[in-house]
Amino acid sequence: MNEENVGAVTLYYKGQEVKVVWREDGKTKLGRGQIVNDDEQFIYLKGEKGSLVVNRKEIVVIKGSKSNEK
Repeated sequence: MNEENVGAVTLYYKGQEVKVVWREDGKTKLGRGQIVNDDEQFIYLKGEKGSLVVNRKEIVVIKGSKSNEK
């Protein structure tokens, strides 16, 4: 994957573990992992339990935590 093909959200949270909160069927859901890509409609998250695709319109918040590694 080229850096040309990744979105602004992916570049902003590059190398960070994030938590993504979104609404689905009237319920609040939480996903944890790294954002591997994003486009105009979706954010792609990869975590310990697998991959997840979340619609941008349903996202409530994205919170990143920078690692202490340099």
